[in-house]
Amino acid sequence: MIRPPEPNPVPEPLVPGWPADIRRWVLEVARTVLFVAALYLVLNTFVVQPVEVEMRSMQPLLVEGDHLLVDRLSLRWDAPDRGEVVVFDAPSPYGDDGVPYVKRVIGLPGETIQIENGRIYVSGPDAPPFRLDEPYLTDGTVTLPQGPAGSREWRVPEGSVFVLGDNRSDSLDSRTFGPIGLDRLIGRALVRYLPLDRIGFVSSRD
Repeated sequence: MIRPPEPNPVPEPLVPGWPADIRRWVLEVARTVLFVAALYLVLNTFVVQPVEVEMRSMQPLLVEGDHLLVDRLSLRWDAPDRGEVVVFDAPSPYGDDGVPYVKRVIGLPGETIQIENGRIYVSGPDAPPFRLDEPYLTDGTVTLPQGPAGSREWRVPEGSVFVLGDNRSDSLDSRTFGPIGLDRLIGRALVRYLPLDRIGFVSSRD
């Protein structure tokens, strides 16, 4: 007697009650979302970080509402140079609200920064002072002392930089809280990606 062939067993559904094609689609979407989330976490932690400008201290280069991509990676092997725009966590109590600061590097480790007649002078351990050329400032900008002590001279320790905002009359910077440690730097301001009509690289020469 010939028996009819056994019917192929129906696989158990991964999600009971869902058709197989929908289950596969849901699994693919879940895998994609997990991959994108993991990739974003890695990029945001080690490579780039989005930051919104919330202060007026870097006008006219950067204005409130500008969105930047910050290069977090290169500082691991390349310390910032004079003129570069960096993003950092300000020392307490100035940075206690968690808002990153965006400023320009003016003084490097081992240098002495002085304010004289509204201008910046820089001297090294074995170099005489020179007046800093700052083409990124608007015409007529004057740099004045700031803070309760009204200091006019700062020695930049090793492992630190001296930072100022381009909008010198409306900037809370190293004139008040002093040089900042390199360990406080989040990264270099690399690209402005919003608003769309202001897209472009943030150049150290702007």
